[in-house]
Amino acid sequence: MPHSAAMLHSVLARSAGRDVRVHYLHGPDLPEDDREQLARMVARQGGEVSFRVVPDELLEGLPTQGFTLEATWYRIFLPELLPEVDRILFLDADLLALRPLAALWETDVSEHYLAAVTNVFQADHLFRAEQLGFDRPDTYFNAGVMLFNLDLMRRDGCAAAMRQYGIEHAEKLMFRDQDVLNAVLAGRRLALHPRWNCMNSFRAFPWAAYVFGSAALGEAMDAPAIRHFEGPGPNKPWHQQCSADQRELYFEERRQTPWPAVQMEGGEAGPSSIPRRMARRVRRRLSA
Repeated sequence: MPHSAAMLHSVLARSAGRDVRVHYLHGPDLPEDDREQLARMVARQGGEVSFRVVPDELLEGLPTQGFTLEATWYRIFLPELLPEVDRILFLDADLLALRPLAALWETDVSEHYLAAVTNVFQADHLFRAEQLGFDRPDTYFNAGVMLFNLDLMRRDGCAAAMRQYGIEHAEKLMFRDQDVLNAVLAGRRLALHPRWNCMNSFRAFPWAAYVFGSAALGEAMDAPAIRHFEGPGPNKPWHQQCSADQRELYFEERRQTPWPAVQMEGGEAGPSSIPRRMARRVRRRLSA
């Protein structure tokens, strides 16, 4: 919840007076006190939040051990969990909005299941797209930022299709629900400019320029609208070994949430243990 609070704070801080309604998906064990604290933060920033409990039995048969746990699957059920909502922007907890998202929200997805940014694979994962039946690896999208057309997905029974695919192919899913989302939805995906999901892989893998083109990639890295710290442990801003660019922005957002103290991962550090050099940069930004 502290990570998702930092993400939500960044979105609300750049909402430019627009109404923002947050649908927070969670399991049955989310403490009431945490929900109340998050709701107060969202309300202070002019938004509103509703908490949607996803029952454990909905996930029966889906792989939830090891690489990912239960919560990663919640998003495939959005069409059924939110029957009154026609479209929604899904955002992962490990990202920050750096620009207003109005232009993204207004993207026309009337003929598509979703809009999302193409994924950039590391070299030894390129085969994954072919295994899912795609002719080209750039057909595969990253699931961290997705603008869903829930009406169309409900009409075509996409939630049930994704659940069934996940159960039937449980042993073969390398990236769990992201594989499932791609297998069922990629054929009707609108590709977004990479600035809407600027990932660690853009700098880590030089072939990202072939995926997006040098100009679009440069625009995304120079002025990202959403900065996504995707990947395992050391890719996250709250990990001691993280060296990702713009990492310090996470701490700026986090300190303005009900959970300002950061328990760093990957070491013996205690709360608020931001590296000294980074702490100086954060203070300078906050005083500017």
